[in-house]
Formats: sequence, C-alpha cells, structure tokens
Amino acid sequence: MRSLRIVTALLLGWSVGIPVTSVSAGERPGQFETAQNIETQKPHSPAGEIPIYKPRRQSAPKGRVGGGIRGGDGPALYVLAPDHVGFTKEEQPALFWYQSKTTSLPLDFTLIDSRAIKPVLETRLRASDQPGVQRISLKDLGIKLEPGVQYKWFVTLALGPEASSKDVVAGGTIERIPFIEALSIHLASAKNGDEVFRYAEAGLWYDAIATISELIDKAPDDRKLRKQRASLLQQVGLWEVARHDSPE
Repeated sequence: MRSLRIVTALLLGWSVGIPVTSVSAGERPGQFETAQNIETQKPHSPAGEIPIYKPRRQSAPKGRVGGGIRGGDGPALYVLAPDHVGFTKEEQPALFWYQSKTTSLPLDFTLIDSRAIKPVLETRLRASDQPGVQRISLKDLGIKLEPGVQYKWFVTLALGPEASSKDVVAGGTIERIPFIEALSIHLASAKNGDEVFRYAEAGLWYDAIATISELIDKAPDDRKLRKQRASLLQQVGLWEVARHDSPE
C-alpha cells in the first residue's frame, strides 16, 4: 500500500535526526507543555482534579508526526501520543487518534517495529460516521508488543490514487515496559478513575489516555472526565484535540 512509502520516508527522517514532527492546524508552536509547567494551564481547577503526566525519560521531540490538513477540505488527523516515546504496560494496548470531521476517503493503519522497515501490520481502518476520538485495538488485530521495543504507528488518510504525496499522515511511538517493572505500579487499591492519575504519574501515557477515554465512552457527557483528558492532551501539545473535549 502506498502509505508504506510515506511511512518509510518518515522513518528515514527519524533515523537520521531530521525533525519530522509537524505543527498541525490548531497547534501552537512554543506551547508544548510538560508536567513541570502545566500548573499555569489550570488556574480554575481544584487541586487533585487534573492528572499530571510525567514522562519516564527525557528526549528530544521525535515521537509524533502531525497530521494537519494538507489541502482540500479533508479532515485533520492527530494521534493521541506524546511528542516523545510513550509507554504502556499492556501487551495489547488500545491506541487512540483524532479525526476532525467525517470523510469518505480511505484510512490506513500501519505498525512498524523499530528494528525493521517491513510493517508488523498494515490494514484498512473501518470508516467512522462520527468525528472525534477514534480507537484502534491491537487485541482485536491480534498484535502483541514485545517489552523494551519501540514501535511506530501511523494513521494515513489517502487523498487519491494520484496524490500520494499529499496524503495526511499522523503517527506516534510506543514502547511496552517489562512485566516486572509493571508489577511495581500499584493499582490494586485504586478507585474508579484513580488509575488515570497513577498511570500519568508513572509516565505510562498510553494507559492513562486509554483509561480516561474508556471512562468517557461510558459517560460521554461527564465534563470533569473530558477536562481531565483535555489537560493530558494539552500537556503534550495536542491543543486541537484538547479543544474538542473542552471547547471553552
């Protein structure tokens, strides 16, 4: 599939250190938040109501590819991933991405092991009849992540058979932590919703965003839950998606 050619070019950019993370429509340069300065973004939130994401390791931004509108009236795409390597304790995690509006154009999902160029999986996504946050289940796709290995994942919007260079590509990086390390994260006494805070504190981005997204699916009108997800998204620079959850 032609999306593989685009993904390969992006991977080459990563491997030689060329910046490939683009600032998409709605993102503000210079305002990519970290756990250290997020306090300035929540002046009206009572203490303890906002999860604070603390990255597990410091690295130059290289883990996310932006997917803004590249011409025409197609949707903007954003993966719900940090701009560095994001971590999970799950063998078969759910991945989330955002689509600004519906489209009849095909969407592809690609997962690549960082040790190889050939994809672990490349498949066509089922079209959604609603814009907003979308879900990809690696369990449903029969994919298992090896611990300690970085995987790059991409969602590609194909604009047409003769316009592959204009395809919209959004991507992120994920790594599974070892099982023994995962055991050290204490969740047995966590109350409903507390897992989000504990995952964020432990630097497990994908587990935090999956847990809050699942809670929102069960209570889509809960403004508190949506503000919590919006705060997490702001902390990694995903302003456009954050506005979807907390437009005010």
